[in-house]
Amino acid sequence: MSWKIALVVALLTAVITAVVTAPVADRMTKLHGVSDFEGARGMAIAFIFIPAGFIAGALLGLLGSKLVHATEWAHLWKALGVSVLLGQVAVFGVAGLSMLSIPRPPRIDGRRLALEIEVHVPLQRITERSREPDQIRLSLYAGPKDNAYATIDRSRFRESQDTLIVTALADLNSRSMQRVISFHIEEHTWLAYDLNRLPQAPTERDREWSALEPLRDARNARADAAKSDVLLRYRVVDAAE
Repeated sequence: MSWKIALVVALLTAVITAVVTAPVADRMTKLHGVSDFEGARGMAIAFIFIPAGFIAGALLGLLGSKLVHATEWAHLWKALGVSVLLGQVAVFGVAGLSMLSIPRPPRIDGRRLALEIEVHVPLQRITERSREPDQIRLSLYAGPKDNAYATIDRSRFRESQDTLIVTALADLNSRSMQRVISFHIEEHTWLAYDLNRLPQAPTERDREWSALEPLRDARNARADAAKSDVLLRYRVVDAAE
């Protein structure tokens, strides 16, 4: 192998691989939900992914030159073709493996799904401050990459028999068997509900309201965790598109 030819091939392969890496990285970071806040996603592409593509392309250029035994300039184009091919396989192979880790939202008849949740809170737990925006909060945890606040519809708050009924909507963004609802009132109440009976991929039968059940102390995930006087029920609905 001629080192002069290998270095030329390595440089050209590095540039081509880096150029291809840019749009692929842009697409993959969007799919993974990387934040655009203060240019974070753009900086990751410019200072991490593109340089990584350049370095990988250079190394693959050296490998391609070695594989075709490029000893004369007549071998340049063959070595470059093999090296560029290796670079594209690497870029799209990594992108494909990355896509496997993206959460897949469950669907029914092609429609995205959400949970409609009702929390029945005894009025003795509700203060004037509790009725202010953001003092009652609810979130749905379905894994490290799927943990988000639910939308609480304050216009649907209603009182019934010394109980405040809070209605919320939480999108089902992934197929998970470890979904947990967290419910907060101001800073003094933190409760949880384990969605053990909701399948990873809900079906039409899950559109019916579940039975009212008590939430547990969120600080204790054991089966014998203390149950509260706050009750919850849920059903699957179509998500807002």
